Amino acid sequence: MGTGHLHAHDADDLLTLLRAARSEDPGPVLPWGLLEGLVHLVPCALVVTCRLLDHRDRRTVVVQGVLADGTRGVEHADARALEGPHGRLRSPLTGGPRCVRALRRALTSPFPHPANGGGPAHAAVRTDVPGELVVTMRSPAGPVAHLLLLRTDGEPFPDRDPALLELARPHLVEAWTAAERRRAGIPPLTAREWEVLALAGAGLVPEEIAAALCIAVGTARKHAEHVREKCGAHTLAEAAARCLPQGPGPLFPAARDGLSSPGLSAPGR
Repeated sequence: MGTGHLHAHDADDLLTLLRAARSEDPGPVLPWGLLEGLVHLVPCALVVTCRLLDHRDRRTVVVQGVLADGTRGVEHADARALEGPHGRLRSPLTGGPRCVRALRRALTSPFPHPANGGGPAHAAVRTDVPGELVVTMRSPAGPVAHLLLLRTDGEPFPDRDPALLELARPHLVEAWTAAERRRAGIPPLTAREWEVLALAGAGLVPEEIAAALCIAVGTARKHAEHVREKCGAHTLAEAAARCLPQGPGPLFPAARDGLSSPGLSAPGR
């Protein structure tokens, strides 16, 4: 999907929203401020995220929603809560039949698997139901999240809105994984520190890490020292065991040091 329908200021507005989300309440899925901004950036009545710990078994569903007036709601339920014509979700945000149907469609729809070339860089923004936009996201650790934007009147979204979400998609995934790290108490690391930590987690010693990253051994040791200090760990192995399950992973280049506009791509190193 191209970006020809976007407004001139859309990329800047989205960039500002994504940057602000880094320091806001991470919420149960996405930062609350990010959802509150999206509901106005892509005008709709309701924006909802739904997080699944296991997509195949649909174990444990966390539903987070924001209305256009800023009202918040959270549901913690097994996916069976979506069964039946109206579901059994009790939040006023997610208990309406239209939202339950949208959640059910999102939960039961197939999504590309990273091994088959899928993942956040390939999963499309779905617009197959009028008045609904769906973005599917997958974290490095395996959980899946769906972002739903709903119009209660069922009016279709203009072409600009899915184009904007297509542009935002990899950065929404990064906002989610960053929120996961914050909820898990994982300290912020630089892109280079993540690289050092990942190589240490694979069993490499500082000399091998330096060779792999084409840096001096002393520089590799200094990065390792910073990682241990930030993580409160005595060894890199201890830091890796704690942080790597929530790390940015190879699928998420936006997790590298920041965001930039246009294109909202991470700056090169």
